[in-house]
This record gives sequence, structure tokens and C-alpha cells, in this order.
Amino acid sequence: MNSLTKSIFLASALLLVSNINKAQSSTNNPCYFDEYTNNNSILQTEAAIQAKVEILKKLPVNKAGHDSSKTIPVVIHVLHIGGAENISDAQIQSQITIMNEDYGKIAGTNGDGNGVDTKIRFCLARIDPNGNCTNGIVRIYSTLTNHKTYERAMLKQLSFWDNTKYMNIYLVKSITGGVLGYSSFPGGPPDEDGMVVRSNVFGNIGTAASSLGRTASHEIGHWFGLYHTFNNGCGVDLCLDGDYICDTPPQATPSFNCNTLNTCSNDVPDVNDQKENYMSYTPGSCKDMFTNGQKLRIQATLDTIRTIIWSQTNLIATGCDSNYTAPTVCGVVANFVTLTPVVCEGNTVNFMDISLNDATSWQWTFPGGTPATSIVENPSITYPTLGSYDVTLVVSDGSTIDSITIPNYIVVSTPGVGTALPFSENFDSGIFPPQGIIINNFDGGVTWGLDSAASVSGNYSIKIDNYINTNYGSSDEIVLPYLDFTSFTGTNMFMTFKWAYARSDPSFSDEMIVLLSTDCGTNFNQIYYRTGNTLVTGPTQTTPFIPDSTQWATATILLNPYLSEQYVQVKIVNITDGGNNLYIDDINIGITTGIEMLEEEVQFTVYPNPASDNIVIDFTKFSADKTISIYNSIGKLVLSKMISAKGKHTILVNHFSSGIYYLVLEGSGTLNTQKIIISK
Repeated sequence: MNSLTKSIFLASALLLVSNINKAQSSTNNPCYFDEYTNNNSILQTEAAIQAKVEILKKLPVNKAGHDSSKTIPVVIHVLHIGGAENISDAQIQSQITIMNEDYGKIAGTNGDGNGVDTKIRFCLARIDPNGNCTNGIVRIYSTLTNHKTYERAMLKQLSFWDNTKYMNIYLVKSITGGVLGYSSFPGGPPDEDGMVVRSNVFGNIGTAASSLGRTASHEIGHWFGLYHTFNNGCGVDLCLDGDYICDTPPQATPSFNCNTLNTCSNDVPDVNDQKENYMSYTPGSCKDMFTNGQKLRIQATLDTIRTIIWSQTNLIATGCDSNYTAPTVCGVVANFVTLTPVVCEGNTVNFMDISLNDATSWQWTFPGGTPATSIVENPSITYPTLGSYDVTLVVSDGSTIDSITIPNYIVVSTPGVGTALPFSENFDSGIFPPQGIIINNFDGGVTWGLDSAASVSGNYSIKIDNYINTNYGSSDEIVLPYLDFTSFTGTNMFMTFKWAYARSDPSFSDEMIVLLSTDCGTNFNQIYYRTGNTLVTGPTQTTPFIPDSTQWATATILLNPYLSEQYVQVKIVNITDGGNNLYIDDINIGITTGIEMLEEEVQFTVYPNPASDNIVIDFTKFSADKTISIYNSIGKLVLSKMISAKGKHTILVNHFSSGIYYLVLEGSGTLNTQKIIISK
């Protein structure tokens, strides 16, 4: 796939990702635009937008200019855990003001640069999807505020307003990888439509006092269908490649400062790179303009893809019509959610209040739950008995009151006993998915499938193509059947499997994660993780990676902390980032043949044990690089480190809690385990 074709595929935005294009600059890229959207839909979207742009170009100026402004209703979902990330209404409003200034070229503001008024305005919704009065802000207490991009589908489960009628913006405390924010592109999956932005760069007051608010303005540009000014480099045709906009000067590479540059000379007249453009990578202090071509593209998107959201009918329905009159009292509106409405007996359910308009008191009722009532905002309730149970919430702000009951909201089932060990799957039956295995394909796009081009032994492995899977950050899961770990009869129990992987470019790095649950899938521990160089088994290549017999690695995961569990679910997860093919083969759990013998091939001691501040691993025999992994008592991986030399190696453990840990050493076909105790 050539760079022009791939650039059309790759269309969304994540800001300040630390691991992209480091070879080009020591400064983090301010956007992940080239890493995120579903390929088929983006091609169709691109064709529709471009066709509309050509029509707009031919219209008289007053028609092509769309002199009537289009207003976009916005809903802000604030995810927080009670800290500074739960920003004020005033800080949120400051960002809405900035967005209007930047897109409206408002005189006397930062937006009044050398560009144009895009005729786009933004409005915090005043009416919710059910017709209730609102201030357009939903506040949710959730640990998802520490956001992982592959969990973005979970945001909809927390709170989501119809994306054809509202622009959904989620504010979080942090995003994996040092990211400031990311946006969907028009035509992507509806349940992933909108933006995620760190709260401390949203607006220009409060926690964002040092911010200029350009993060949201940039990301919204992608939501409207705009590319980066440097998209696809200098290109050839200034209108039909690059960023597909004629009047933005071509730019070879991103710039991370406000210096004046001219990186392309194929434009006539030859002008400087447009460091002032909101769709560049330059700092916010440089930015103050959109071009007329960008305006036409935004309008084309709204005329072809996002047609309902700015319609007069929708503006009336969302309270963003200029004739809207707010009621004298905007009372509370009761609502709640949990991410785990289906649980097993004895599980605990975390409820989250998502009521509107600043409730100050809560009265919960949980038939079948323990406790059966609560007055806290976000209670945790245990369900000990099989059945289906209603949940009721009554909220008040001291002057208004509202209630909601959801019948049979919580479903409690019996855990049962999983399948006896050992478990083994080599996919050589040719049936996919094999009986008992579930494939979770959350975005409906590229996912795991049977492959006959490569295998460790036999005829088949399974593969996911991350190169064409350009819905970046999406997760695809191989879910194993529930297993009974108490049926294991050996000393040390392991999960092993083979994998093979290559990158398409050193800048891109997919992720492979193994998760395990002992509570019927309510919560999962991460027990294995590989990305970057630790995932790679083959050479970087832009052609489809097909491993030979030497390009497979073995994952070996200690499962001793779970030996008392009768109902265990394990899943292998791929997180795409535009790499290349990832293969999986020969999954085994609880098979002892070969494992116990391998443990005798490495010699090392660990001291002190018990330890408080650090441990020393002293090798008396060492043949090749080793990976040291330390797991806590519930099987969660808490440390992973490469060892490349014989001798003594000190590992700090002073940040570990007191308890029992398991140290696993693996590499070059050798494996050993040792229990260690941390005592403070």
C-alpha cells in the first residue's frame, strides 16, 4: 500500500503521543491523526466529501461560503474520581467560547488571524435526548478517567447521547501514552464518534490556566473531516493529495515550534508552511486560522455526512435554537449506570450516578443487594443470590427531586465450574472460532481469523491484520472457555502460546495483552503484555508479514496465584496501531510436559527474601537475554524487565505492598519461578 492510499485510510486524531515518529523529532507529535479510523468507511466518506467540495467550489461566493452559520450542539461527559479532573462548569464554558472564537474568526480574539470565518458555532446542549432541561454537562465518577484508548467503546456504556444530534466530548484525567486527546473522523463507528480530551487542556482557566484551548479546536477539525496541513508530505497536486485542500501550502513534515519554515517548493507561488493553521502541529500560541478551503471541506462534511446535527429541527430539539427560552428552574434528572449489569453470585457491582443538573443527595434501593439501600453517590453493592433485580435511584438538589427505576437491571447467575485442565487449542481443526472460543470484534471491522499461510505445527494458526485494521486503538479479543484451575495436579501452572509479529514501520506498535478474570468476567487482571520491541519477532516490512519457523516467540505465564479458582476466564487481546500481522498458535494452559524440565536449565538466587526495599537476582549460569516478570498474589503483572548479562541485578521493590509475589524468569527456552515475600 503506498503512502497516499494509506493516508486516506488513516483518519482521526490523538494528541501528543510519545511513541510516534521519534526518529523525526525529539518533540512528541501533537496529534495521532494518521492512526485511527475504519478503512472502508473512511474511503466512502472521503469520496463523498471531496465530491461535495468540488460542487461548492463552482457555486457563487455567497453560496459556496455558506453565509448562514451552522450550530453544533455539544454534550460534555466529565469522567473523574473526585480530583481536579472534575473541572468546573466555568472552565468548560471557557473552551466552548474558544471554539467559537477559533471557528468564527471573532474580532479581537485569538481566532481573528489571517483565515476565514468557517461559519461554525458551538452550543452546550440545553435539552437532553429525553427532552429534559440540562446544562449540557454529565459528570460520572469512574476509574475510566485514567483512559486507555482501547477502552473508548466503554465510554458509550457510561454515557452517550445520539451522535447524529450531539457532539460527544469526554473529559478524562489521563490518556495512555501521554496523549492529550483524540477525535473520531466522519464515517467511523457511531459508538466511537466524538472526542476524548484531557481535562487539564480543556479551556483556559482552572486546571487549564496554562492552556490556550487549541487542543479541542484541532481535534474538532478532524471531526469535521480536516487532515493535517502536512498530510502526505509535499504531494504533487496541491488539491488532490496532501491535505486535499488547495489553499493550505504543502508541508513535508510536521513542525513542533513557531519558527518560519518552507519545506516544500512545488506550490506557485512558493510560500512558507502555514504554522498559524489550527491543523498543524505547531504550539497553540502560533495558531489563529482556518483557510477558505478548509471552510469548504467542513461545510462539505456537514452537507454529506453530518447532516442532522445542525438542522433547525435538531437545534430546537437540543435547545440550541436562537429562540430557545430556558425554564425558570432546571431540575435534577435521575439516572445511573454500571458497566457490569450481569454478574455471578457474590460479585460486587459498582454503580455510577449520571444524573443531570447537580444533584446533592441520593437515595438508592437495591432489592437482593447488600446493602439493600445507600445514600452515597456511587455505591458498591454485593449480590449474593441468583436472580434478576430492580434498581431505584431518587435524587434531589434541595429544591427539585426526581427518581428512576430500571426493572431487572442486575442479573445474577451461578458461577458454576469451568472445564477441567489441561486446555489446548492449535486451530488445526480448520473450524473458526473453535468450539468454546469467542471472538469479540467490538467495532465490526478487521478481526481475528483462521490462517493457513503460517503455523507452528499443523495446518493453521490465527491472525489479525493490523496493517489494514486502521481503526486505531480498537481491541479484538480471543476469549477462552471458562476453566477449572483446581483440576491442575502439578506444582507450577503455566499458560503458554506461540506468537509472531512484525511492524510496518518503526513508529507503529500494536499491543498484545492477556487478561484473566475470576469473577465471571466482571473484572480482569492484566497478566501478560507485549508491545514495541518486546512484541516483535520478525523484520519491519510494508508487505504482509508471514513468519517462518524461526520467527515465533513463546509466551509463558505463571498462573499459580489462581490455583484455587474453579471458574476462570482468559482472553488474548490485540490493540491495533497500524503495525502488521499478529499470529497466535498453540495455546496451552495447565500442560506440564516440558515445563518442569525447563525449570532446571537456569541457575540463580534471589535475596534478601523476605525483602523490603530491593531484591538482588544473582545468576550463576547465564546463556542469553532473559525476561524477569513479577506477579502479585492475585496474578497481576507488576514488573517486567530484560536482563542481558550474568552477575547480580538489583530490582527496587520499595513501592510494592507487603505480600507474596511470584518471580518468573524466561528466555531462550528456559524458565524458572520463585516465590518472594515483601515485608514492610
